[in-house]
Amino acid sequence: MTSFNTLFNRMFQEKSKSVYLIYLIQAFASLCFTIMMMVSAGGHAQEIVVGSARETINPVVEFLFMFAVMMLMTSFVADFVYWIVSSVKNERINRSQTWRLIPISDTKFLLSNFGTAFLSYIWLGILEFVTAVVMSLPLLLSSKEIKEALQRSNFDISAQTWDQLLGGLLLVILLGYAWYAIVSLINLSSRSIMDFLPNGSSKALMFFVRLIIVIMIVWLLVYASSTLFSVIGQFTPFDFGSGDTGVWSVVLEFLAFDVIITLIDIFLLNKFVESKQN
Repeated sequence: MTSFNTLFNRMFQEKSKSVYLIYLIQAFASLCFTIMMMVSAGGHAQEIVVGSARETINPVVEFLFMFAVMMLMTSFVADFVYWIVSSVKNERINRSQTWRLIPISDTKFLLSNFGTAFLSYIWLGILEFVTAVVMSLPLLLSSKEIKEALQRSNFDISAQTWDQLLGGLLLVILLGYAWYAIVSLINLSSRSIMDFLPNGSSKALMFFVRLIIVIMIVWLLVYASSTLFSVIGQFTPFDFGSGDTGVWSVVLEFLAFDVIITLIDIFLLNKFVESKQN
């Protein structure tokens, strides 16, 4: 039998290829946008405003900082593209005869497939964040006003706030996992229905199943978003809802949901879905 770690590492290496490609395209696009903005500025020296103070920025420092901003802005598009690409790759792996011939249980196979997809997404986010921070360092280190503003800032966070942040982070992780599990549920259930029911009956049942799953996805997004916004609202001047978020009860609910959907996926993959040659 193949160990879970071996399969996990191999799948992560495979999915990291998409991460690096998306990251390189994002960096190139950000570079192009930065050059366009610098050209449109006409080469004039720019100023930053910190409180009531103004400070002129070095052109090179300005270019690097603008690139950092562009990386953060384009990350929304890049992350969305990754979710689509990784979901398609997940389902290809689920149906791949080459991958399915690996001697490992269906439970470990699915957990590795979903886990590596989400971990690759985290890796993409780390690459984007580190790039933005590194490109912003020249401005942070060279600007006297910014350094003084950072020194005056108070970053004291209470234990209750850390508790809410940890709960929100776990909720994001469970929601990301739920995305892959639900996409697999749609694909595996559709494949099972098409393979084992007559054409007319399968279309009607497939429409009904997909409708239920879409409703479930909408409910999940609304339910999770309301909780996450309540947590975020504690760190912003905006009121997103009640201060009593009950984030940990929502985390437990999502954990139970992910476990149930994963068990259904494992059952469908094991009993009804046949692999195919790549």
